[in-house]
Formats: sequence, structure tokens, C-alpha cells
Amino acid sequence: MPALLSLVAAIVACRFLPHPGNVAPIGAFALIGGFYLGRRYSLIVPFAALFLSDIFLNQQAGYAAFHWPRMIDWAAFLFIGMAGLAVRERGWKMKLGAAFVTPFFFFAVSNFGVWLTGINLAGLPYAKSAAGLVECYVAGLPFLRGTMLGDWGFAALFVAVMHLAAASSHSEGAAVSARK
Repeated sequence: MPALLSLVAAIVACRFLPHPGNVAPIGAFALIGGFYLGRRYSLIVPFAALFLSDIFLNQQAGYAAFHWPRMIDWAAFLFIGMAGLAVRERGWKMKLGAAFVTPFFFFAVSNFGVWLTGINLAGLPYAKSAAGLVECYVAGLPFLRGTMLGDWGFAALFVAVMHLAAASSHSEGAAVSARK
């Protein structure tokens, strides 16, 4: 349990450190949590990191601690975690495919939420029409690059760390067995 709490603290801290726009570990952590964390923790731990950091980030942005439009993003991250769970027993190609799709799925869901609840660059609500939805997706395109970099980069980092930890654990177990 201390390792999981440390992981949540590290993910929360990453969201507060200076970083390029949308280059964050949350999407990758949601997916990789589904791959590697025990079923009991695979959705709860990534969501806890997201929820705890959002409370503070919302207040920094001038919103209430529980800014209800963020629930759309939270649902997207929970779905990403469930996708990780769904492919956890599958081969690396399925996992790679899930990692590839993650930033695009989040972009589609989160920008739909912005269109539904938010305002455009002129400070006006988006028109509730196909043109307004397209305007919202076009306005969101600059954020997609950072989401792709963050999700793919952190996913690669998390997978590497998990494999190194497993290899280290395996080699320590072999060393203990050899000493007996």
C-alpha cells in the first residue's frame, strides 16, 4: 500500500510541476493502471491521483474545487482505465493499440464536454450545432499534441518501470533461491 500511495503522490506532483500544455501522466496512468495494478486498485488508484490533483488545479484556475464539467473528463479517464483492464491479459499488440487510441479518445470526449458546457475563445458559449461542435474540436487541436506526447511518453515510461521492477524482483528471487 505505501508504494501505491507514493505512486499517487508522484502523479499528483507531476501535474503541479512546470510542463508543456497537456503533457501529463494521467491518461497513461489510467491505462497502465488497468494493465498492471491489481484489479482492486486498477481504477481507484489512477482516479485518486486525478481527483486529488483536480481539486487543487480547479481552485488555481478560479473554479470550485469540484468543477462539475470535469466529471466528463473523469468519466473518460475511468473508461481508459477500463480499457486497460479489458486488454490486460491480451498481447502487446492490443496494449499498444489501446495506448495509441488513448489520447484520441480523451480528445474526442473532453472536447465534446467543452462544447456541451464551455465557452469558445471569444468567451461565448459554443453554438449547440454541428458548426459549434466543429469549432470546439478545431480549437482543441493545439492541445491534442501535448496529450499525445504525455500519454505515449508516460505510458512508455510506466511500462519500462514496471518491467524493470519485475525483472529486479525476479533476479532478487533467483539470488535468494541460489543462496539456499
